[in-house]
Amino acid sequence: MTKSLFIYIASFTAMFFVLHFAQQGLFQMFNAEVRFNTWDVNMFLAIVSLLICVHLKLFANIKMLHTQIGFIYLPTLFIKGGLFYVAFKTSIFNIEILTSPERYSLLVPVLLFLGLEVFFVVKILEEIDA
Repeated sequence: MTKSLFIYIASFTAMFFVLHFAQQGLFQMFNAEVRFNTWDVNMFLAIVSLLICVHLKLFANIKMLHTQIGFIYLPTLFIKGGLFYVAFKTSIFNIEILTSPERYSLLVPVLLFLGLEVFFVVKILEEIDA
């Protein structure tokens, strides 16, 4: 269990830093400007996805919840979306029209962190079935 938690933390941390510095490099290369803080967006997505994986791993240790883990995971996407809206209501959702770099700097991190999250959730579900 401790090994799995360390792998989750290391993976999300590595994804966070690689993504953030890649974004900054691309912004400089293309002279693009983003009107919100990408560090905060990436940090939010990394932490929330990490927390979801950690909680599901902890729930997987409770035998009574084995058949419910998939159902527990389902609403997390909506909860994450709601928390994202609340956290960034003033900085992102007040911008009337997002430029293409701004759209991509939101979409790409969401998809990457969601992909890593789903990868770990599938691993947790496979461990339960084994």
